[in-house]
Amino acid sequence: MKETPITFEPYQISDFTWRVQKVNNWCGGSEIMIEMVDLDGCVSFGDTVREARSHLVESLQLWIKHYGDYSLPEIKEGAHIIYLDPPMEESEFNYINLELKKL
Repeated sequence: MKETPITFEPYQISDFTWRVQKVNNWCGGSEIMIEMVDLDGCVSFGDTVREARSHLVESLQLWIKHYGDYSLPEIKEGAHIIYLDPPMEESEFNYINLELKKL
Protein backbone atom coordinates (compact mmCIF):
# COMPACT_ATOMS: atom_id res chain seq x y z
CA MET A 1 0.00 0.00 0.00
CA LYS A 2 1.59 3.27 -1.12
CA GLU A 3 1.18 6.14 1.31
CA THR A 4 0.49 9.64 0.07
CA PRO A 5 3.08 12.22 1.09
CA ILE A 6 2.17 14.22 4.17
CA THR A 7 2.73 17.87 3.40
CA PHE A 8 2.73 21.27 5.01
CA GLU A 9 2.90 23.58 2.03
CA PRO A 10 5.42 24.12 0.59
CA TYR A 11 7.30 21.61 2.76
CA GLN A 12 7.00 17.85 3.11
CA ILE A 13 8.10 16.04 6.23
CA SER A 14 10.28 13.89 3.96
CA ASP A 15 12.29 17.03 3.07
CA PHE A 16 14.09 16.67 6.39
CA THR A 17 16.42 14.09 7.91
CA TRP A 18 14.81 11.97 10.64
CA ARG A 19 16.23 10.17 13.65
CA VAL A 20 14.01 7.26 14.76
CA GLN A 21 14.37 5.61 18.16
CA LYS A 22 12.34 3.38 20.45
CA VAL A 23 12.19 5.18 23.81
CA ASN A 24 10.71 4.47 27.22
CA ASN A 25 7.56 6.33 28.15
CA TRP A 26 6.22 7.52 31.50
CA CYS A 27 3.84 4.56 31.80
CA GLY A 28 6.60 1.94 31.90
CA GLY A 29 6.20 0.95 28.26
CA SER A 30 7.89 2.13 25.12
CA GLU A 31 7.01 4.24 22.10
CA ILE A 32 8.57 5.42 18.87
CA MET A 33 10.17 8.86 18.72
CA ILE A 34 10.94 10.59 15.43
CA GLU A 35 13.11 13.69 15.57
CA MET A 36 13.73 16.01 12.63
CA VAL A 37 17.51 16.31 12.91
CA ASP A 38 17.94 19.82 11.47
CA LEU A 39 14.98 21.29 13.39
CA ASP A 40 15.95 21.49 17.05
CA GLY A 41 13.04 20.36 19.21
CA CYS A 42 10.84 19.14 16.33
CA VAL A 43 9.87 15.66 17.54
CA SER A 44 6.92 13.33 17.37
CA PHE A 45 5.87 10.24 19.31
CA GLY A 46 3.57 7.32 18.63
CA ASP A 47 2.93 3.70 19.49
CA THR A 48 4.05 2.78 15.96
CA VAL A 49 6.32 4.35 13.37
CA ARG A 50 3.25 5.11 11.27
CA GLU A 51 1.57 6.93 14.17
CA ALA A 52 4.71 8.91 15.05
CA ARG A 53 5.14 9.82 11.37
CA SER A 54 1.57 11.10 11.17
CA HIS A 55 2.22 13.42 14.13
CA LEU A 56 5.24 14.97 12.39
CA VAL A 57 3.01 17.29 10.36
CA GLU A 58 1.71 18.99 13.51
CA SER A 59 5.24 19.09 14.95
CA LEU A 60 6.52 20.79 11.80
CA GLN A 61 3.62 23.27 11.81
CA LEU A 62 4.27 24.19 15.44
CA TRP A 63 8.01 24.47 14.84
CA ILE A 64 7.46 26.85 11.90
CA LYS A 65 4.90 28.85 13.91
CA HIS A 66 7.42 29.27 16.74
CA TYR A 67 10.65 29.85 14.76
CA GLY A 68 9.32 31.04 11.39
CA ASP A 69 9.83 29.44 7.98
CA TYR A 70 12.90 31.65 7.43
CA SER A 71 14.63 29.49 10.10
CA LEU A 72 14.18 26.30 8.08
CA PRO A 73 17.33 24.84 6.53
CA GLU A 74 17.64 24.83 2.76
CA ILE A 75 15.72 21.89 1.30
CA LYS A 76 18.08 19.59 -0.60
CA GLU A 77 17.15 17.43 -3.55
CA GLY A 78 17.88 13.74 -3.22
CA ALA A 79 17.26 10.80 -0.96
CA HIS A 80 15.32 11.09 2.27
CA ILE A 81 17.72 10.19 5.09
CA ILE A 82 16.47 8.29 8.13
CA TYR A 83 18.80 7.33 10.99
CA LEU A 84 17.74 4.36 13.11
CA ASP A 85 19.11 4.59 16.64
CA PRO A 86 19.20 1.62 19.02
CA PRO A 87 16.44 1.49 21.66
CA MET A 88 16.94 3.63 24.74
CA GLU A 89 18.67 1.81 27.60
CA GLU A 90 17.02 1.84 31.02
CA SER A 91 20.07 3.66 32.40
CA GLU A 92 19.55 6.47 29.84
CA PHE A 93 15.89 6.75 30.83
CA ASN A 94 16.79 6.92 34.53
CA TYR A 95 19.47 9.55 33.87
CA ILE A 96 17.02 11.74 31.95
CA ASN A 97 14.45 11.43 34.75
CA LEU A 98 17.04 12.46 37.35
CA GLU A 99 18.04 15.50 35.30
CA LEU A 100 14.39 16.50 34.84
CA LYS A 101 13.78 16.30 38.58
CA LYS A 102 16.59 18.82 39.09
CA LEU A 103 14.79 21.42 36.95
